[in-house]
Amino acid sequence: MAKERINRPKQQKQPLKSVLRKVFNKLTYFLLALSIVFAIYLIDRSKLLEPHISWEIDGELTTQAYIYDDLIKPLLKNKYLLNLNQIKSKVSENPWVLNVETQRIFWNRIKVSIKKHDIAMRWGSQGYISSQGILFKPNLTINSNAPIGLVAEARVKNFYYDFTQYQSILDPIKISTFERNSIDELTLDNNIKVILGHQKQNKRLEIFVRSFEKLKKYKKIRTRGIFDMRYPNGFALSYSPL
Repeated sequence: MAKERINRPKQQKQPLKSVLRKVFNKLTYFLLALSIVFAIYLIDRSKLLEPHISWEIDGELTTQAYIYDDLIKPLLKNKYLLNLNQIKSKVSENPWVLNVETQRIFWNRIKVSIKKHDIAMRWGSQGYISSQGILFKPNLTINSNAPIGLVAEARVKNFYYDFTQYQSILDPIKISTFERNSIDELTLDNNIKVILGHQKQNKRLEIFVRSFEKLKKYKKIRTRGIFDMRYPNGFALSYSPL
């Protein structure tokens, strides 16, 4: 029995020109994609996208701040993801820093503004007290002629406020040491000691100023005098040993 022949339509061949066009289009897309990848590679390898930090310290712009640069260096490893909060938090760890503000100028350009502590007093030999009444401990000895404050750490804020009050009453005489234990005791820059006690200190200091003005003509008093102002109607006067 003869097999039935199935007639199938012949598949038309694509013109060579059409095939070449498709190949060319695919090759074009491939080369374009390859060019983009290569461009990204070159940009990534270049310093164009490197993070750039500009510093403003106490209102002055500076191009280099080595201490702070080293502090935030670990946070700049991923140059595509700079976290301002992390930078601010890290810079705040420096004991000299009072306040930090960060601002994104461009996606990889950051401005960091720093306000530093000043030194208003030396806190013994362990730290410093700023003009904000803030105790900070930089673990670094700074040559300073600032007055010495001797007080418990928890009492620094009120202590510094009282220091400013005392200094304004004494002006132009300067306080060289202010010690607060159970009582307040001042050593002035002329080596005179003033014992104020633990109450009515401002009033007692005003009495000292008036009394010292009358007695400073005596060399022994103005160089070695110890004024104990804890008396209701006056003071007791003694002298430091030679």
